[in-house]
Amino acid sequence: MDENEQLSATFELLHADAASPVVISLPHSGTWIPADMRKHLLPTAVLANSDWFLPALYDFLPQTDFTTLINRVNRYVADPNRAVTLDSDHDYRSATIYQRNTFNHPLYARQLPPETLQSRLRTYYWPYRHALTMILKQKQAKFGHAYLIDLHSFAQYPHYPGIKPKTIVLGNDHDRTTSKIFRQTLSAAFAAHDFTVENNFPFRGGDITRYYGHQPNITAIQIELRYDQYIDQRPFREEVLTQYQTDLFRKAQDRLRFLRDFLKQLR
Repeated sequence: MDENEQLSATFELLHADAASPVVISLPHSGTWIPADMRKHLLPTAVLANSDWFLPALYDFLPQTDFTTLINRVNRYVADPNRAVTLDSDHDYRSATIYQRNTFNHPLYARQLPPETLQSRLRTYYWPYRHALTMILKQKQAKFGHAYLIDLHSFAQYPHYPGIKPKTIVLGNDHDRTTSKIFRQTLSAAFAAHDFTVENNFPFRGGDITRYYGHQPNITAIQIELRYDQYIDQRPFREEVLTQYQTDLFRKAQDRLRFLRDFLKQLR
């Protein structure tokens, strides 16, 4: 979607009535940016480190009829995977509306005014969160329990340049949003398909995983996939990605298809 095209809906909801307690969430894969934001960005601003191409990579999940919620709005507009924090001193790890990018470089010449922050929350943050809350409540009412799978990707471990990243990071707030057995079982499934797995480091799960996973009768886990497993086998820097290496992407998708059967077993 062109970044200046008018957005008809801030998210896409697929198979809301699926006969499964599983909900797939993709909060960071949107690329759309409103024109008024684009107008105020610095010429040097780079909106790096989105979860590029994940709706296409995981398209076999909604195709299998799992309920799937996809954010269409760029995380730099308003990040639905953060608690509401409008303090301009917060960086992307905790700010709801970033004023610096993930490389800590400024996005705007001056701080965004409070009315802009509030408008973005109303228009771009709360629709996704309200939709996710509604879907999970519906699953709980129908099945007695809901499973929330929050899908993400990453280039490297931020703030740990000396550590070679694993290819998958599972985050469940140190076994507080799922049982330890659930995390270990999923970790073993990834390992059986030639992924290396880290648990809760450096990503323990964002606000979506922790907020919902701490509620009764919801099991929530965040899955982070390293860029070089599905985009290209190279280092990634401060950049916007517009294409992927097709053969690598398809091989990664085939390796990930085990998730379809894993999630089908959840009741």
